[in-house]
Amino acid sequence: MDNEDASARGQQKKFHVPVGENIAYVELISFQNKICAVEIQGREAIFITRIRDKNNKPCWVSIPQGNDDIASAVGGYIDEQVYAKHK
Repeated sequence: MDNEDASARGQQKKFHVPVGENIAYVELISFQNKICAVEIQGREAIFITRIRDKNNKPCWVSIPQGNDDIASAVGGYIDEQVYAKHK
């Protein structure tokens, strides 16, 4: 795995993301590999990552599967607020 983490790129490693009426607590685990840990109060913690779907379109998915709605919401925020600044 890549040794370069968010702090090495000058990025905030932990932040909050609104998800509906809840707040997701997000920790950027790997900036380059787009892997994050996500916690929402009252739910089991998940990991999310950005992949390409069967049509080669980028999308965010949860690990374990079943929380792709949260992955999509949090991932969209991460794309707009974190990764867009480095293009």
